[in-house]
Amino acid sequence: MQRLVRLATLAIYVIAVLGILLLGGSKYDWMAEVDPAFTPGSIETDGSRNLVATLLLLAALSAMAALAAIGKTRGERIVPLVLSLVAVGAYALSRA
Repeated sequence: MQRLVRLATLAIYVIAVLGILLLGGSKYDWMAEVDPAFTPGSIETDGSRNLVATLLLLAALSAMAALAAIGKTRGERIVPLVLSLVAVGAYALSRA
């Protein structure tokens, strides 16, 4: 049962981080390639991509907190910390 819980939390983490990376950037970046005078920042958006990316970051961090809580050895508690830093880095990279 413990392995199933670990596998589920790691699956949540992987899906959340991949979602964060897929939501990165602007959906209007391609328009600047067609018309160089166009700036993607000139289009106002509702920010739903940022909201979803933030919720995915929270899901990844809570999955890693759960994994660290059930860890028994020192290594089982350090790996979720490192993976949490990777998730935060992916979020920062996708927002840049």
